[in-house]
Amino acid sequence: MLAEPPIATPAFIDIVYAKTAQGRLEIVQRSAGLGARQRSVLIMLDGHKPAGELAALMPAPQLARILDELSALGLIATAAETSNDAARLAPVKAMLVRTAETYLGLIAADLVRQIDAVNDERGLQRAIGHWHMAMQDSNTVGKSSMPSWRWSRLR
Repeated sequence: MLAEPPIATPAFIDIVYAKTAQGRLEIVQRSAGLGARQRSVLIMLDGHKPAGELAALMPAPQLARILDELSALGLIATAAETSNDAARLAPVKAMLVRTAETYLGLIAADLVRQIDAVNDERGLQRAIGHWHMAMQDSNTVGKSSMPSWRWSRLR
């Protein structure tokens, strides 16, 4: 018997894709004009499962084309690329949590949970706004109780 030629494995089969911040926003706003298949693939990409798991839902060439289109639109990236967001946000989140716990005490619990849940820049901007308002509303924090360089950096 002749040996069967190896079956070509699509390049994307083991790649784990995740939605970017823009991709998460697209899910909510529907502003990019995606087709039904594109939108479905975008929704199913979770940053945990390899894209090959979606191959059962549609032919591999079609899936490859959709992944390329979503990537070109900036709606998805490999999970490794999107995890860089977490590394960039971590120092800011740590500073927010540290100062909230230091100056707000037990009142900071809800704010700290909100900050911990942040996973993108837009969420971080909201958390900073809440943090700033909580710090201003607190009677324990005044410009004289924190070094002035911190206040100027936060503005």
